[in-house]
This record gives sequence, structure tokens and C-alpha cells, in this order.
Amino acid sequence: MKNIIYACLFLFVGNIWAQEAPKNVSEESTTKTVKTDNGTEVVEKKIKVTTREEQDIEFAEKDKNKRDKDVVKSPVKVKKTIEIDNDRGNSYDAKTEIRYYEFNGKRYGFKKVDTGFSVLEKDHETPNNYGQLIKFNRENHYLFQNGNDMGIGYFNDDGSFTIEYYDKKTKTVTSQEFILVEK
Repeated sequence: MKNIIYACLFLFVGNIWAQEAPKNVSEESTTKTVKTDNGTEVVEKKIKVTTREEQDIEFAEKDKNKRDKDVVKSPVKVKKTIEIDNDRGNSYDAKTEIRYYEFNGKRYGFKKVDTGFSVLEKDHETPNNYGQLIKFNRENHYLFQNGNDMGIGYFNDDGSFTIEYYDKKTKTVTSQEFILVEK
């Protein structure tokens, strides 16, 4: 009886692991060392940038019953992590994560900060501060501030970010969507 229970448990757990969707994952890390002279000593800082690209493997619908299937193009999700070591220790002192989104034909980086996210407009080499997303106590709700504009935002199931504004003149709610970038 004990063997039957163990066999059923093994099959149940194995079946759960088998349900994960296949993915292509690539990760690239580069480390740079920067030396600065502060007048009394030369300070060495290490900067490590890790770029992780994740892509779900999706098959053509026409091949669903075939053994050899054609792979269809699917979006690539890009996540960049920046780690900085300010001292002589072996561990990194600061860590920043950035995900990229697109809105109105421009690319934006959502950089994680203590209060939520900083939204950076990616313009040439240097990103400009576009706005702030301040996390509410409620799950997945953010206050978006951009100059005089203010709205409520949330992440959708597909990873994109929607901001809703109230227009006093028209007395309507309008929304804008930042689409998670496909590489």
C-alpha cells in the first residue's frame, strides 16, 4: 500500500513539473572597474551589468498534433540588472533592475527604487527622468507623477503598464499603456 502511495505521489509531482512552458533564456554579464582619485587615495569601484533575455517557445497552431513543429516568433522580455561595489569588499553594495517599455514610439526604462519605480525616457545614450511611479500599500497600484500630470497605474497580466487619468474638462477617464518591449 505504501508503494502505491509513493508511486502516485511521484507521478503527481512529476506531472506538475512537466507543465512548465519551455523558454529560451540568455544571460550576459559584463563587469567594469572604474578608478577615481579623491585627493587622498585611489578608489576602485566595480560595476556589473547583467542583461537577461527571456522568450517563450511557441509552436505553430497548424502543427499541434505533429512531432516536429515549427516555432513561431514570440516576444523577448529584457531585464537589466546593474550592481555597484563601492568598497573593497567582495559583495556588491547597490543593485538596480531596469525593464524596458514602449509608449508613443519611444522607449522607457522602469528602474526599481525604494518607493516604486523611476520612469526614464531612453533618449540616445543618457536617459532622461520622465516620471515617478510611487507604490501604494495596495497590491499592484501605483501613483504616476510626470510634471503636472498625475494618474493611477498598474501592471497588466501581459507585463505591460497602464496609467489611467481623470480629465476634469471632459469628465472621463483616459488611459495610456506602456507595452513591455519585445527585443
